[in-house]
Order: sequence, then C-alpha cells, then structure tokens
Amino acid sequence: MSLQKDHSVAFSWLGMIGVAVFIFAWVCAASIDTAWQFGVNTLSEFGISDTDASLYFNYGCCMITGALVAAFGIGRAAYAKNKGHAAGGTLIALGGAFLILVGLFTMDSGDVHVMIAVSMAAFLFFGIAATAVGNWNADRKVFAGVGIIVACLLVAMAVAFDVAGLEAYGIILAMIWLLSESVNMILCRKN
Repeated sequence: MSLQKDHSVAFSWLGMIGVAVFIFAWVCAASIDTAWQFGVNTLSEFGISDTDASLYFNYGCCMITGALVAAFGIGRAAYAKNKGHAAGGTLIALGGAFLILVGLFTMDSGDVHVMIAVSMAAFLFFGIAATAVGNWNADRKVFAGVGIIVACLLVAMAVAFDVAGLEAYGIILAMIWLLSESVNMILCRKN
C-alpha cells in the first residue's frame, strides 16, 4: 500500500508568490516610467517602454508571474476535487503560459500580441468560472461566491471600461481571486 502525499499547499504558495511578484514588478515599472497612467495606458505599454520599466514588465509581470500562475494551475488540476477544479486548473495553466508569451511578444508584435493577450485573458476568465463551479460542487460555497463575483465584475467591466481600464482593474480582481483560491487550496487539503 502506497501513500500519496498532498503537495497542494506548495502549489498554493506558488500562486501567492505569483501575485507578490506581479505587484512588485508593476510598482517598480510604474515608478520608473512616470509617463504611464493607471487606467489610461495599458499595462502592455510598459513592455515597450524606453526605460527599464520594460524589463520589470516583460520579465516580472509576464514571464516570472506567468510561470508561477501556470504552476499554480497545474497544481489546481493535479489536486482537483472534481471536474470543475480540473478544468479550471488546466485553463489557468494555459492562461499562465499565454502570460509568459505576452512578455515575449510585446506590443511591437502588433496583432500577435493582441491575440496572445486576449487568449490569456480568456483562459484566465474561464479558469476562474470553471473553478467557481468546482468549488460549488465541492461545497466550498464562500470560495465559489468569490469566483462568481469576480467573473460577474469582469463581464460588467468589459462593458463599462475601455481596454486600459478593464485590463488594470481586471488584473487586480484576478489577483484577489488567485489569493482567495490559494487559501481555498490550503484549507481543503487532504490530511
């Protein structure tokens, strides 16, 4: 008889560290490129900045954070309690992979960048929604509620805001959700 250890807490920490790295890199990029304005400029404009803000954005906000989010998604799928969690984790992992590509294919890449950025946002959105369904089915109603509220707010903001506002506020909501889901994974781990 073999015992399988539950390492979901380690994956949860990767999600939390991903949020911390993103916030740190975003603050550094905004401090360096003072021409950038919250809700007026898109975050991707950091990626083509003439300052070192491009390094913070492309490597910190995109590549490192993307790898951490992808790893979190893999852990969410690997330690899934049901099909919603498995689907959500897979979609989040794909969203993290596309976030890495956002840092590689900057706004200078034109339509390729737009396609990658939209794909990243779609995978993360549907990952949040699928995980909310998984949480509901696992009787984790509070965490399902957080996912439902975040998904509904993202849809409302897509109608109300332009791209720059949607992106900035949407990323903040996604970070709140990622922290919440990381806590959820810690609290419901197998003993």
